[in-house]
Amino acid sequence: MVQRRIRGLAVMLGLAALILLSGCVYLRLLQVKRQMAKFDENFAVSTDTGVQLTCRHPVLLSDDLRWLGLAPESSKRVGSAEEWRVRWVKQLPPDVHEAGEFDIVLNLTFSNDRLVRVAIPERYFAVMPKQLLLDLLRSLGGAKVDRDQRAVEAQLAAARPNLPGIQQLLGRPSAETIQGDETLYRYRYVPVTSGGLARVAVFDMTVHFATASGEMRRWEGQTPVGKIGFSFEQ
Repeated sequence: MVQRRIRGLAVMLGLAALILLSGCVYLRLLQVKRQMAKFDENFAVSTDTGVQLTCRHPVLLSDDLRWLGLAPESSKRVGSAEEWRVRWVKQLPPDVHEAGEFDIVLNLTFSNDRLVRVAIPERYFAVMPKQLLLDLLRSLGGAKVDRDQRAVEAQLAAARPNLPGIQQLLGRPSAETIQGDETLYRYRYVPVTSGGLARVAVFDMTVHFATASGEMRRWEGQTPVGKIGFSFEQ
């Protein structure tokens, strides 16, 4: 009886710690959203090679990113900093293969355990304008947040890739469907960690196109802890 009570207490304490941790993470994410609203005050951008985003007032901790489902495939110490390589691999239907490199890679730098820099390789911008990425980030400053549904929704007017451009950028989708006048491309990505594929932390991406014109209307992503969506103004 005593052992059961001890186990029950341990479970309750663990759940309480998780709830408190999640709350702290959300507060820090909300702080980042507020920074996005004053983008140039809080971030420096370099587009010479790929896109590098430097946080002038870093907020997020390495454990916050792990909670979001981002874990490094590899990491190394560089002086007092720590560098992560984060990579997701696309999941295709059985017996479907494609030539080319269509994984997603981010390079993250931490100082004093806070995220100070995000670097995206140049190859992703062969068909996607760098300005589109910056517009997406800026739009998060005015995004609607539904904490109960764990969802973030932003709307913007920006130049964006069409269907052929997304096919060139992301390759074949994990699934394709037609809904009304839209074509939906669904992509499923699994993070690669030092221990192998982390299938419990999949990232699902859905891109909506006007079937007739191939124009992209909406992009949405489903993470293990919430959803983010961008709708493009017509």
